[in-house]
Amino acid sequence: MAISGILIHGLKDRLEDVEQQVSSMEEMTTYGIHDDAYVVAVVESPSDTIEKVLKGIGELDGVLTIYTTYLTIEDEIDENGNLITNLSATQHMKMEPRQDD
Repeated sequence: MAISGILIHGLKDRLEDVEQQVSSMEEMTTYGIHDDAYVVAVVESPSDTIEKVLKGIGELDGVLTIYTTYLTIEDEIDENGNLITNLSATQHMKMEPRQDD
């Protein structure tokens, strides 16, 4: 599970609408509007889908950008008690193993 605190920077005249849309998302908890510019929120999502959730927020009408204030990733366990290994850097960053000469 990934848990991330975010600030959603939005257009002042659309900010309340953005907050309502974000708060209606299952993965989101909102904590109000800060400085008439940001929706304060926390997203809790499986680590392999958090990028998709944040991208969806970024595409909402009135959203300018999203700032991550913190990110924590907890070990994920399946129903049989096995560690799910979907956090591989090579998988998510598309890195190739280093080849020493």
